[in-house]
Amino acid sequence: MTEITELWRYREVMWNLVRRNLKVRYKNSVLGFFWSLLNPLMQIAVWWFVFKVILESTEPNYTATLITGFLPWLFFSQTVLDSTMSVTQEISLVKKAYFPRAILPLSTVLSNLIHLGFAFIVLLALFAIWRVDMNVYWLLVIPSTLLIAVFAYGLSAMLAAWSVFYADVKFIVGNLLGLWFFLTPVLYPLYLVLNKQMQAHNWLLSLVARMLPLIKKAYLADPVTIGILGYRSALLQGGANPIVVPALSGMEPAVRASLQASLRAQYPIATYVIAAAVIAIVVAIAGHAIFVRLSHLFAERG
Repeated sequence: MTEITELWRYREVMWNLVRRNLKVRYKNSVLGFFWSLLNPLMQIAVWWFVFKVILESTEPNYTATLITGFLPWLFFSQTVLDSTMSVTQEISLVKKAYFPRAILPLSTVLSNLIHLGFAFIVLLALFAIWRVDMNVYWLLVIPSTLLIAVFAYGLSAMLAAWSVFYADVKFIVGNLLGLWFFLTPVLYPLYLVLNKQMQAHNWLLSLVARMLPLIKKAYLADPVTIGILGYRSALLQGGANPIVVPALSGMEPAVRASLQASLRAQYPIATYVIAAAVIAIVVAIAGHAIFVRLSHLFAERG
């Protein structure tokens, strides 16, 4: 409670940092804020061309699926990347003045949250063009975003603290986020992961095959994965269970319905939502505790 009171007392400092972060990111840029929209749209266009045109993916509404998955991922990855350097970049301010150091990663989370809000407005415009009907289930985007934001803050706080002492942290984070991207259902539908079966041709595949049930459960308990599924359920599926087997050519409707019912029974989504929320909260508390414990050393090590 004392820390929350302290953060509230210095809220003006935090909002000044948020405003500065928003201004500095695209300072002296002709397109300014629109770069934050143009970059992801260009990436989405490339992925659409690769998977839909070249690889001929039969996934319906693939563009909408890509966008609704990539927006929350972009928020998460950009927040963690920016926050990792939030203390080292402000080390001169840390040495000059007192304020709750947690303001630094928190202001980065908030500035990226504002960027996500602007990007979401563009998404709404695209949905209007595609004639996607708005409904009350779109409000599920709010808890999905909150889940990712809480998880991102926990990671951001501990990484920001460690980066003051170890310069390697920023390089490790960049590489791990690149791998993590492919471990979330942004480019592919979830049912492909949950329905995956493996043939063991060597010792490594044999090990993975034995661990596959546990891997699938860990995959679904990832707060980022659950956040992405929340976006898709809210915006594309009318709040329905996000474990969906699409109507694919060559698959009988009865087979599709049976497979979907089997996966939903095997992986009760409510259980994994709760698990992801617990993980996000634990990571946030642990990350904040690590940050606070190390914060008194920032000035002398920076």
